Amino acid sequence: MSSLCLLAVFHRFNGMFRRPPEYDDFITKLEEDEHHRIVYVTLEDPKLPEPGPSLDDIELDEALKEALRKRGIERLYKFQAKAIEYIRSGESTVIVAGTGMGKTEAFLLPILDDVIENPFEGVRALLVYPTKALARDQLARINALASVVFGARALVFDGDTSERDRMRIYSMPPPILVTNPDMIHHALMHSEAFREIVSKVRYVVLDDMHVYSGVFGTHVSYVLRRIRRFLKDDPVYIGSTATIGNPEEFAEAMFGKRVEVVKAEAGRLSPTYHVMVRPVARSKLDEVVCLLKKCMERGLKTLVFADSHRMVELIRKAGLRWGVDVHVHRAGLLPEERRAIEDGLRTGKIRAVAATPTLELGIDIGDLDCVILTNIPPTYSKYVQRTGRCGRRGRRAYVILILGNDPISQYYENFPEDFYSRSFEPIAVELENEEIARTQLVAMARDNPIRLSELSEFEHQVAMSLVSEGYLKYVKTRGYLKCTSKGLRYLRKRSSLRGVGEIVRIYDVRGRLVGYREMPMALKELFPGAIYLHSGSVYISVKFSPPRAVVRRLPPSFNLITSPLYYSEPSDFRAELSRSVHGVEIEYGSLNVRESVYGYVVKDFSSGAVLRESLLDREYNYEFKTKGLLIHFPVNPEWRLMENAEAFHAVEHALISATQTVVGASPTDMGGISFPTGHVFIYDSFPGGSGITKLLFSRIEEAIKRAYRIVSTCSCADGCPRCIYSPYCGNNNKILSRRRAIRVLRKLLRGELRELVLPVKPEGRPLV
Repeated sequence: MSSLCLLAVFHRFNGMFRRPPEYDDFITKLEEDEHHRIVYVTLEDPKLPEPGPSLDDIELDEALKEALRKRGIERLYKFQAKAIEYIRSGESTVIVAGTGMGKTEAFLLPILDDVIENPFEGVRALLVYPTKALARDQLARINALASVVFGARALVFDGDTSERDRMRIYSMPPPILVTNPDMIHHALMHSEAFREIVSKVRYVVLDDMHVYSGVFGTHVSYVLRRIRRFLKDDPVYIGSTATIGNPEEFAEAMFGKRVEVVKAEAGRLSPTYHVMVRPVARSKLDEVVCLLKKCMERGLKTLVFADSHRMVELIRKAGLRWGVDVHVHRAGLLPEERRAIEDGLRTGKIRAVAATPTLELGIDIGDLDCVILTNIPPTYSKYVQRTGRCGRRGRRAYVILILGNDPISQYYENFPEDFYSRSFEPIAVELENEEIARTQLVAMARDNPIRLSELSEFEHQVAMSLVSEGYLKYVKTRGYLKCTSKGLRYLRKRSSLRGVGEIVRIYDVRGRLVGYREMPMALKELFPGAIYLHSGSVYISVKFSPPRAVVRRLPPSFNLITSPLYYSEPSDFRAELSRSVHGVEIEYGSLNVRESVYGYVVKDFSSGAVLRESLLDREYNYEFKTKGLLIHFPVNPEWRLMENAEAFHAVEHALISATQTVVGASPTDMGGISFPTGHVFIYDSFPGGSGITKLLFSRIEEAIKRAYRIVSTCSCADGCPRCIYSPYCGNNNKILSRRRAIRVLRKLLRGELRELVLPVKPEGRPLV
């Protein structure tokens, strides 16, 4: 069940929604605006976790109990007591509880209790946070409790730790070390002193565990394994999260061992209105800024979430036009720019911020009164994570979800109950990502030579490839693999755990660093002639030569944007899994994808109207290995080649849209390619694979049903942005037919496609 309390919702009454009685003045004000329509409202009541035993009944040191009593705490929540019990007994544990419900105390109390029992034994606990900023943000909270234990002060160890402080940590290791995966990755390779101080670690904690999905999660699973190689004893692993649908399965994949799961059924600390709105007489962009203006007039500190850096930059640009001072927080900004935004929001100097998911984590940015979502988040889990940033301090809060002209918005406008009754989705991670394995195996050999017995069959194949390429050397007399000088150079180019694609550095024409983008996304955003937005400034790309791009700044009044025209070609598909669904064969496996940008579309910034198409002087290409699905749709012999192409291209778009609601993916997490012969590829857009399409493989039946509902409930003639058009279509949404997609999906659901003709291999022009 959802954590939302569906007591005060719009109820269906003669085909309409009836509003709940607890309508406050702000919601009433929103309703009076004729430029949008309120689709759905729900009021979520505060809900705390189930009470647990009193402190007298908990097996903890008296100093810790006294520290809790000074905070006014006389009893713990039930989930906290259970977590303490498991951790004290040496069981690896995952704690699942809502934002602000005390997860940190649940794992920190037993760790501090252990430190009291085993003083002066070096680093006992490694507290790993997803980012450097979050680790430092949590330090004060950790030390507030740790200070009651003599010598139990936690210290931060990250890239900003001075050489002097590092030497102090090495010579006098603290009992608790707060760090991030990136720092561990580098320190294991380059610091014998670090490898020595972590050898006595008893507890390894992954806080905000839901962040470790996809490519990042695969990297971190290797980092945890690399730590384990230096530990004297098997550690107790602890995970903490608010929003994972498969905590046991995911944690066991990450930790490589069995775990206990402790859950708390809880909601929020404050009453929160959840509002779904549909812009009627203005664009989504203008709707965002208009809502922001209303929030500013009422003194509501507001955070806007968008799923792309382009959208947050557009909000900034439009906000200036409307007289709303909204700041931008996103990946690709320089660290000092992001810290300034966080500090301003926390102190109240900044009242409005538009952010990508960079602010989805638990960084303290102070009280928030409202969260505006410009898109339906890729998962219900992310909806809860993003909206959990408001209503923490006992005041009424507001969450406004803006529907757009896209298939997902159309689906939930027709079936809003489906959205608010969702449960947390499972998290995907692809552990057999060849690109990541290559990097991590070389890093592992740099840490300490690898014995062949440590490797799985998959890793053994990757390692032998690295040996043949000269990155690793097999020392036969000793039976291990060691890193070569060529391997060290290889690692210097692949230092990031956040992705696997080549990093493109963006410079202005004067040589000043503007920011970064990763391939293959950089290919589609920085081709020559592309309009690139950064921190409210507008640039045009004048040179694209990875790993470098050069841009020229344009006047703030510049009112055009661009979208790439591109095609993708799959090759060398190798099936790993196969199953039949409604009589159609679906395979999951590895493949190569070559993406080629050959032109672009120029659009008006304000209206989105297409002004012209332009071809580039040459194509810009990028090829990568990934994982994905191949669906073998039979062709319809009654249709011509072009009609089959229109049908399968539309089915591909609809399936990708549906997948977002089924497995929790954003539209940029996947790519799609269709052929008029009925071969449809849906692949992970990250080199090596992210696990999204593997999760889709197991849930494809539901994705097909939702794809059919998307295309069959739209009232357009034969295709529009609300059903089969995609802003990421490399063919500018041409060669599409909603009506033919309906026929294909209807026959598929009825099991009638098995009667049609099945081509042996893909032929014809691929569409994306």
